[in-house]
Amino acid sequence: MEKKERISLYIALVAIGVVLTMILFPGFKPKKQYLLPMEKALSFYQQGDYQQAMIYFAQADNADIPEASFALGAMHFSGRGTRINIPKALNYYKKAAENGYAPAQTTLALLYMEGTSVDRDTEKAVEWAKKAAENNDTEAQIMLARWFENGEHIERDIKQAVHFYEMAAKNGDINAKMALSVIYKKGNGSVLSNPYAAKRWEDSIQGQKKYENIFQNRPADYIEKALP
Repeated sequence: MEKKERISLYIALVAIGVVLTMILFPGFKPKKQYLLPMEKALSFYQQGDYQQAMIYFAQADNADIPEASFALGAMHFSGRGTRINIPKALNYYKKAAENGYAPAQTTLALLYMEGTSVDRDTEKAVEWAKKAAENNDTEAQIMLARWFENGEHIERDIKQAVHFYEMAAKNGDINAKMALSVIYKKGNGSVLSNPYAAKRWEDSIQGQKKYENIFQNRPADYIEKALP
């Protein structure tokens, strides 16, 4: 599969996954009078009746419910209930993002950075990713950290990478903690070696793995095997 196809498939799956998450774990809080259209839309979507789902998502979208705007964007992007229409998908994603919906902001960041479905624009990609990161979106925080650490498409900046890794680590992302441990252990560019900071993140990894092991009934020594 070509890179363009892989990226498009990835974005579509992420978008659809968020819609399914809304179905299974409806944490959104729409205005009371628009709760019924959202419930109907999600119910039809779950049943596979995407055309009916779009009708009710559109009603909620008219009330500026960002989850509905994002769902419509995902459906136009993937061709569920309608023909694939990237410009329409982008407009719905933008509407949801401008209403502060982090998954839409992260999706726009990825679209603009990859430049496969829309014209590539690294400034817009970083701008939307930062908004999502400030919205406490762990995926955006990790994405920014890796861009800055590896100099992917943007100027390499280890301090910025550490900043966003720390945001993700505070959200419990173990990969971010591992990255911070490695950076502080060896030093990297403008970030000097700091064994105390490295040890702190290693201890945090151990503590997190310990609780995960307890929850999953794993042996205690599994913690050591999981460390970098």
